[in-house]
Amino acid sequence: MKKFSKKTVIFTGFIVALAIGLIQPESADSKIKTNVPSDLSSDEMKALVIEDFENGTVSDSLDQDGWLAQTKPPKFKGAATEEKLKMKNPVPVLELKFISGGPNDLAIEEWSLTEQGKKKDKCLGVHFQFRYPGTNEVHIIPPKEVDWREKKPVYSYNPSTRKDEQERAIQIPGRAKGISLWVHARGKPYVLDVWVKDYKGQTYVLKMGSMDFVGWRPMFAKIPTHMPQATETYPQTRGSKITRFVLRAVTTSPREELLEDVYVFFDQLKVLTDTFEVNFDGNNLHKVFEGGAKSTGGSTSGKKAE
Repeated sequence: MKKFSKKTVIFTGFIVALAIGLIQPESADSKIKTNVPSDLSSDEMKALVIEDFENGTVSDSLDQDGWLAQTKPPKFKGAATEEKLKMKNPVPVLELKFISGGPNDLAIEEWSLTEQGKKKDKCLGVHFQFRYPGTNEVHIIPPKEVDWREKKPVYSYNPSTRKDEQERAIQIPGRAKGISLWVHARGKPYVLDVWVKDYKGQTYVLKMGSMDFVGWRPMFAKIPTHMPQATETYPQTRGSKITRFVLRAVTTSPREELLEDVYVFFDQLKVLTDTFEVNFDGNNLHKVFEGGAKSTGGSTSGKKAE
């Protein structure tokens, strides 16, 4: 009878497991193949602050820049001039302000890639009241979109106006896994949602949870795995953006709770994201076409384009 050594049995078992797919070697290669192989790991997971509410402004209309509060049903704009209509206003109170304060447990970001989170002096507060119970909503809409790193205005084509316009949004760097936001609540019957738009224009309503707590608390929403955030062309990452936060009334609550004054405060908006991007010789050559910048690689001269 033929005998097998212990090492032979282990090696044979490994080959069989590999053949049937029980053991699969991990691959760190990018989908984009270049003449320079990927690093040992293609993951650069970071927690980045994308809004710290320290230098923001408040606006009264969509035409102005700054944070904006809107309601459903909408607040009656002519209520201040006619007393009868004022008494029927479905939203007698709607205020959005930057105020001094914030959570004591909030850590300062000493080394911030986005230059956000280095201070914690201010937060964004909203005060509202509805006259009638029902499916009431308060929409907190961000300022006009700027590049998350360079802070320059970003324009996108609006098919309704046929013009390039700044959308109201906050860019999310990289391929995000989750969104967190510090929220101060007073136990009122509301839930908080965050709207995220992918690079194809599809909007996802992500649930951050119930506002039935008192004081400051970090709230979190996971980015769905089926939301597209990358392609097989360069740049591979296709960023998404936050277009609004929505406070929705819990309609099963008692009538008196739905008609009370509500105060909610927000601080430090952060994302957990993978910022890895494939690198190759000449990946910045396109910048020569953007304002006559000097070539940064992949050419023989390094002179300005003519």
